[in-house]
Amino acid sequence: MGIYIFTPEDLTRYGAATQEQLEVLREAILNRKDILIVGSSRSGKTKLVEALMHFIPGDWKVAVITAYGEFKPFKPNIVVVDTKFDSRPLERRTSEVISKIKALNPDYVVIDTLHTVDVARIFRELIDDYAFIVTSLALTDDIKGEVKHWLRISGETFDKFDIVVELKRDFRTGRKSINRIYEVKNGELRPVI
Repeated sequence: MGIYIFTPEDLTRYGAATQEQLEVLREAILNRKDILIVGSSRSGKTKLVEALMHFIPGDWKVAVITAYGEFKPFKPNIVVVDTKFDSRPLERRTSEVISKIKALNPDYVVIDTLHTVDVARIFRELIDDYAFIVTSLALTDDIKGEVKHWLRISGETFDKFDIVVELKRDFRTGRKSINRIYEVKNGELRPVI
């Protein structure tokens, strides 16, 4: 039995995204915008990342930073940099990840919610040089405050993202979907859709 990778068509089929929302995200990716995907635990962040990666052209390199084998490379242009807690100091693990990203020189860097490296340092050092797709927990309506807390980034770093995708999960039905897409302008989240 294989692993099923979600596609953009799956998202519309299951009502998790509209065609209009996917078009906004496809355009953002093709323009190498920095995208932040936020939601509660089990809201579909990783599945959305999988689907969005179908929009990345096959000749673009993608580095996926994840932990404990959580992400499977399903296209030849995807390189997974797998991290885990071990006896090495956090700063050393983070330095190794940064070195690997620089050596790959990818068109996109994907960071899927992890706490095995210093994500804030990765951003500080690389966000001006590479396009990012990043996932983060957001358990309240204060998206910016939540992301700053969970990723341990500054408001200035948060403001470097171009697009924020807010996911929601109906805890009664289990249905997961895109709630809203925002543009980040002058430190503010402005709804696009």
